[in-house]
Amino acid sequence: MNISDIALKIWAAQVVGTIPSRAQFHKLFASEANFLSVIARDTKVIDMVSQLTKDIADNTSLDGVICIFDQEFPVINSTVTAKGDRPYLLFYKGDISLLHHLNNNVAVIGHTSPSESIQEREKKIVSQLVKREQVIVSGLAKGCDVIAHEECMRLGGKTIAILPSPIDRVLPKEHIEQAKRIVETGGLLISEYYAPPNNPRFEIAKRFIDRDRLQAMFAKAVILIASYAVHKGDSGARHAMNKALKYKHQTCVMYDEKRDSHVDEMELNKQFVEASSVKVLAKAARKNPAFITIDEIAKYRISTLERVTSTKQDNLF
Repeated sequence: MNISDIALKIWAAQVVGTIPSRAQFHKLFASEANFLSVIARDTKVIDMVSQLTKDIADNTSLDGVICIFDQEFPVINSTVTAKGDRPYLLFYKGDISLLHHLNNNVAVIGHTSPSESIQEREKKIVSQLVKREQVIVSGLAKGCDVIAHEECMRLGGKTIAILPSPIDRVLPKEHIEQAKRIVETGGLLISEYYAPPNNPRFEIAKRFIDRDRLQAMFAKAVILIASYAVHKGDSGARHAMNKALKYKHQTCVMYDEKRDSHVDEMELNKQFVEASSVKVLAKAARKNPAFITIDEIAKYRISTLERVTSTKQDNLF
């Protein structure tokens, strides 16, 4: 398993409760040296490091664990100002290098029961993105998420699934096989969570919303395929879209006014368009800045998502 000494110690500190939350981690530990000085004499952490070392010796469910002090940790945009939003520890299986180039990543999200018409339109969008060598990011949920992953793999593309559960406890359970195929086809599974062997009832309540923010954080652009309005069956896609707007990542919707304005499952898309807060996908380039093409999304770059190329990379908080 790929895990640095510092990542192992942070993991141990998380398990024993020395790190109560993401916000507290960033508040208490401004640097690797600072963290090490704080836990140097913490016997609970030291003992847990030994225990975790034993636990992961034969662990095949993970390929690695990375922390914010590791060189290969994904870049966190400076626009992510909320301490509680910034991850500091990630568990993964698959190709972690897919998080090294976030300007190649596009999140495709939506609700869990799209109509056949919406599904076909989504597949065309994913197809165009894959043709332009974009990595598809989603949450492996039912509906739009799993359609995005499956269509990407069918076309030979790479996809990243960000999970609300430990990697060895994929949810929903019906998508365990898809998770395996994502790794087998060169993709990546990511989670902030790990359930120790002696904790079979790992609690995932409220972790879905936490997952949604990472979809926005680890992609230069987020495309909303379809979702109902708030309190009318809306999905976690709303949270990912709002985070993308907050992080100033490109935020887009699939929407045709003539076709979708009276369709319930497109109500959230309509609301975003009417608020003039997103761009609408278009088949061809237009002078109107409210529209954007797949080709333009593929070429889009956010400079603050680029990795530092010097030998010593600053940790981006």
